[in-house]
Amino acid sequence: KDEHTVEVCSEDILEQIQSKYLMHNKHAASYTWKRLPRPGVEKEMVVLDMKKTLEQNGVVDESEEFEELGLDDDYFIPSLHLYYKDDLTVA
Repeated sequence: KDEHTVEVCSEDILEQIQSKYLMHNKHAASYTWKRLPRPGVEKEMVVLDMKKTLEQNGVVDESEEFEELGLDDDYFIPSLHLYYKDDLTVA
């Protein structure tokens, strides 16, 4: 298990986020990027579209709502899960 926090802009598409993540893992392109399913909507992990933003992929930024409730804006940080594809990319 390996965890990294990468701060990104809301307008970044996943390909841009992936390029920022390369500093943590030079083989980031060899992974399938997924998010957790939404309860009652999806049953399995959802593969993310690398040409879309996080929000377009169903990963919502709730920091403003947390601030309104008096919680730190980083109270909850959305997680993405990376699954190795074994496609032999070269770093």
